[in-house]
Amino acid sequence: MKYIFALLTVLICSVSYAQERHRFELGTQAGYEYNYFKSPDELIVNGTAINENDLISSSAYQDIFFDYDYRYKWKANRVRISVSPFVRLFQENMGDSYWSFDADIKYDHKISKKTKLLGALTFVRMNREGLDGAQDVLVNPLGYTNYGASGGVELKPIPQNKTTFEGFYNFKNFDSYGVRDLEFNELGLRLASKQEFRPNRYEHAFGFTAYYKKRLYKTFNTEESPASGERDWDYFKANLFYELPIGGYLELEPQLTYYGRYDRLEGQSGFNQYGPGLRLKFDNDKTKINASIKYQIRDYTSILAPGTEDALTYSYTDFSLNFEHQLPLKGLFFTGTVYSRFRETNTIDLTARSFRGYTNQYAGLGVLWKL
Repeated sequence: MKYIFALLTVLICSVSYAQERHRFELGTQAGYEYNYFKSPDELIVNGTAINENDLISSSAYQDIFFDYDYRYKWKANRVRISVSPFVRLFQENMGDSYWSFDADIKYDHKISKKTKLLGALTFVRMNREGLDGAQDVLVNPLGYTNYGASGGVELKPIPQNKTTFEGFYNFKNFDSYGVRDLEFNELGLRLASKQEFRPNRYEHAFGFTAYYKKRLYKTFNTEESPASGERDWDYFKANLFYELPIGGYLELEPQLTYYGRYDRLEGQSGFNQYGPGLRLKFDNDKTKINASIKYQIRDYTSILAPGTEDALTYSYTDFSLNFEHQLPLKGLFFTGTVYSRFRETNTIDLTARSFRGYTNQYAGLGVLWKL
């Protein structure tokens, strides 16, 4: 009997020290997206020139999104669950509308003041028809299902430093396209470190994020067996940053990124991508603004730009801005989003649909309700 009493005491104490939190967000934005399939301005098919009026699809849209986060913490353990459905409804071309569903479960266990164990499971479903207009070697449908898992450790080796080391795995299955089906397995490691310091009134920080992963593609022909095509690609990405506070509300973050792909099977599809970026963050009692601009150059190691004798080269100019402003009604915010990507290429062969330049942009305004 005394053992039962002791067990009940432990359970009651555990529950009494547990912390539980729910968070809900519901929002909508109305806007316009230009060239949402990332088509070129001009293309020659069977000797006939097709211009942007027939190639480019654009439309006003309505976004509806929901986010639910749940946290449960007891003693040295914490569980976080997140569910985020999203839908974009195109008004001019309703058949091109799409939805996605993201869910993840994260767990961490605090071993000591300086060490945590980390684990996570993720699920993503993108339900969208069409082909990725940015594709360069493989035909990638826009719809896919992704399952992922990760595990690792978070360390605080020195004061004001946080370093994480994780292993991760993803399985991504693209929706079938005609008689073709594409999937990949991905396995990798990632490392991140951030060091904070206070040289004056405001806190500065610098650090890096990096990962290395192997991705094994299989392309199936549903009328044949076994797989009719394979790819063995390794990826490496590293990002350096510095967080520079400007006063009490504004922060600038210069960045420098390198991204590489290495073709281990055929030695043909590798590239090196690099360039600077700048992030801006503004946060006061009423308004939050996050903006970033990046310029990246991608040089392919073995692929020639169609129509030339030069190695294929892309340049990307990306800009994004998100803001929210507190309205008089508690929990209600006015929101906005702007996104722009310009991809330029040295390809001059207008019969080549792949390896081309394009422009994709969208902007929207709406409201967000936080519960």
